[in-house]
Amino acid sequence: MAVSAAPSAEHRYRIIGKLRLGLFSITRDDVGSARIAWRSDGPTSTLTLLVGSDPSRAPRGVNQWGYIREEVHRADAGAQVFSLRSLDGDDLTPDAAFGLGDGPLFGVSCSSFREGDVHNVQTTVKAKGVTYRMFNQLLERLPDTSSWKERRVQRPAGSEPGFLTALQDVIGQANGGRVGSPSTVTYVYNGTVYDLTLRSSRALGATTVGTRLFDRLTRSDLAIRNRTTGDITKFAVTHMPGHGGMPLPVQIFYRPNFWLSVELRLDGDADVPADPEADDAVLARIHAICARGAASTR
Repeated sequence: MAVSAAPSAEHRYRIIGKLRLGLFSITRDDVGSARIAWRSDGPTSTLTLLVGSDPSRAPRGVNQWGYIREEVHRADAGAQVFSLRSLDGDDLTPDAAFGLGDGPLFGVSCSSFREGDVHNVQTTVKAKGVTYRMFNQLLERLPDTSSWKERRVQRPAGSEPGFLTALQDVIGQANGGRVGSPSTVTYVYNGTVYDLTLRSSRALGATTVGTRLFDRLTRSDLAIRNRTTGDITKFAVTHMPGHGGMPLPVQIFYRPNFWLSVELRLDGDADVPADPEADDAVLARIHAICARGAASTR
């Protein structure tokens, strides 16, 4: 197995879930894990996120997971983005925001960015019981699909090619001292335009997270607005300046509804699968899948 060069920065997280039932709340620690990685060879940088629940530990054996890979070419403002996620029964297309469902369908999307244009192709594949530890098995099912759908949209001037790149930009602004006033970065995900807004940010100073003491952290409250539907999703990130140009998220808080909240907490010992990006053979398969999807819509 050929493995690419070591990442410039890579961080592991464990997932903590809190379920509110009437007057009581139940907290489940370590119901899954996540990995965020950043790589750069100078003109090209790549951001990836692999996140998922572990059915053996999650309540009701929930199997929700997803993967995003954003490859950005700064010289010509081009980019290639691949995303994969489990879908809910009420959400059978992969063109919505990056929410995670409980299968058995998975949405797969490939986007190619140029300065003023985004070409997106997407499809779904059935893969019941496939977890985020079985990434290759899901990819093996994709060659059988012939239902790719195409979408072209105009890329807004100055927009980023994906959520991860936009988040890196926004929390980098907060780390740079520009706090207190709203700041917005526009990005495109699966052929839909979103605005990621830094609503507020404040310095926390020395803070203990879990068992680890951080000298200084910043807490940023953010919101994502879908320009097509107007829907707004709020979340928060606790972060510190990172290494190699990547700000380091220490905690990510998300509350999809009033009875469930989720926290991704930095944990170097978290049991998370390897980043598919790091395996050259898997990366070549992803490129081949996207090329086949684009060719099928011509």
